[in-house]
Amino acid sequence: MFENAYAQTPLTLPSHATLLTGLLPTQHGVRDNIGFRLSLEHETIAAALKKRGYATAAAVSSFALRKDRGLAAGFDLYDDEFGAGSPDERVGAESAKSLERFAESRAGAPLFLFFHLYEPHTPYAPPEPFRTQYSARPYDGEVAAADAAVGGFLDYLKKRGLYDRALIVLVSDHGEGLGDHGEDEHGVFLYRETIRVPLFVKPPGSHGPSRRVRVPVGLTDVFPTIAEAAGVPARDDDKAVSLARLAEDPGRGTRRIYSETLYPRLQLGWSDLAALTDERFSYIEAPRPELYDLSTDPNQKRDLAAGRPPALRTMRAELLLLRDPQVSPEKPSSEELEKLGSLGYIRVDPGSAQRGTLPDPKDRIGELRRFKQLFDLFYARRDAEAIALARAILLESPQILSVWRMLATSLDRQGRPAEAAAALSTALGKTDLTGSAEDVEQTVGELAALSSRAGDSRAAEKTLSELMQRGVDSEPVRRELARLLHRRGQVPQALTLLTDSGKSGDPATLDVYGAVLADAGRLEEARAAFRRALELEPDRADVLLHLGMLSLRENDPASARDWFTKSLAAEPKAPGTLAALGLAQARLGDNRSALESWDRALVLDPGQFDTLFNRAVLAGRTGDAAGARRGLERFIATAPAGRYSAQIAEARRLLRALSPGRS
Repeated sequence: MFENAYAQTPLTLPSHATLLTGLLPTQHGVRDNIGFRLSLEHETIAAALKKRGYATAAAVSSFALRKDRGLAAGFDLYDDEFGAGSPDERVGAESAKSLERFAESRAGAPLFLFFHLYEPHTPYAPPEPFRTQYSARPYDGEVAAADAAVGGFLDYLKKRGLYDRALIVLVSDHGEGLGDHGEDEHGVFLYRETIRVPLFVKPPGSHGPSRRVRVPVGLTDVFPTIAEAAGVPARDDDKAVSLARLAEDPGRGTRRIYSETLYPRLQLGWSDLAALTDERFSYIEAPRPELYDLSTDPNQKRDLAAGRPPALRTMRAELLLLRDPQVSPEKPSSEELEKLGSLGYIRVDPGSAQRGTLPDPKDRIGELRRFKQLFDLFYARRDAEAIALARAILLESPQILSVWRMLATSLDRQGRPAEAAAALSTALGKTDLTGSAEDVEQTVGELAALSSRAGDSRAAEKTLSELMQRGVDSEPVRRELARLLHRRGQVPQALTLLTDSGKSGDPATLDVYGAVLADAGRLEEARAAFRRALELEPDRADVLLHLGMLSLRENDPASARDWFTKSLAAEPKAPGTLAALGLAQARLGDNRSALESWDRALVLDPGQFDTLFNRAVLAGRTGDAAGARRGLERFIATAPAGRYSAQIAEARRLLRALSPGRS
């Protein structure tokens, strides 16, 4: 048992990248759970063993370790399918069963099995019987569930005759704050509660007494331990040393173990942290550095940095050579953010990451609990509570864009798009907004969409115009302002904003440009813009839809139908595209298909009033008088009178024709 094993980062994805490569985060490049993936240039232990004839399998239990993050290299099986129970995680016992099935299929082959458990991890919800047994202490219940899953897997290895001759490493990727130093979970701080981890090694054929090894070790040391046992040539790297050698010769372990967390800077807008830990001292590099003597203060409650002891100077100098906080994360998808957010990895203020001076996490950790509570309410769709808490947070911190966006989304989910649009207008009007450039761009698009749904785009137009006047003349701002102007029929003004958009490399901008050109009667130029957009993104549903609308303009319903079908293949539940497909089918005389398309559109969006009217008219023409009557009555009762006054009058006339003698 290695009593002083330390993780190189208190985060799931980068910590596992270190486990599988033996490299520091600064070497393998995976610095956070969001926006990073492991490059193929860094060989995993699975890839090294596969070259030597091993059958390799991994079964992971969290979305954070999904195979597109680069960890699957070298594995014959990388099972990250969680089934219908939860799309984001699964209990460890299920992952163990996956590995057992793989082992059965490769009987006789040398095996490398990577068994990942996500317990204990928020949300603390252990499976039965542990949920009941530990109802007052759900975290302990998850520990017990993890213990049972590991025990069951070891029992399987013993039953199959694999245990005695196996090298087994049992280790954690990080710890949990549980309120120590103010952090409930992990990712922000580098105190021992979140980076000191259990590490047990059972060598093949071992039957002697167990030993305790006190020298500090790191997760980097797991790779060379496995490699040495399998005869894989060792790398010459003092940051990664075989644990077997350290156990035999503890004097080799006089290293200082490096740890870091970029999560506070990249996701919260606070300073990143780095640490070095040796047999006696723990040094944490922060805006206010900290030094602790672990021999007398293992819980790190008495900071010695103010006295500037010699250890502070030497450890700081060594740490400066290891740190590299300058990174460029890839842009995360909204689905990735939602799934990781639901697992507790919250993203509050990525926009401050490039600022020079950032607050010390020690001074801001109290805020994290409220942010976490807001994210929990938001992802649980408890919108009334989320709205109240978001507004309370914004009273104190009105510059945080992510909170404004959650407020707007919760309002919209409650059927209040006008209030949601007003919230985003207020947010974008602030000069000290902390969101990243990508988040601001997404907010601009969300504002335009909400304003259109609310039936009042003038406030959004005013906000976007003011952004341009403030110098935020980005392509997304011009594109969304042009989109709003176009929807109000101001085609020349929209074209003026999009003057050079034919050269754009952004499919969304080319799509808006093409739609405006089409309404200006410049059909060939519109088609060229749409084609260019498809070259950049072949399956873009909105561009395919607009090509279909262009074909309808040119009285080519067959081509229009084909474009609409392709658009629906990319986005099957798009009510507007289904409505357009119904128009093309009706023009082709395929009335039955047209009625089916319109019915599907109305199920998805009962507010498709033009579709409702068209469906009723076509029902009457095809002899379905009852269906026509129901549709017309529903249209008259629900369509907004101001916008649809002429069609409502026509619907009443058609109803009288269908029902002689009735007023």
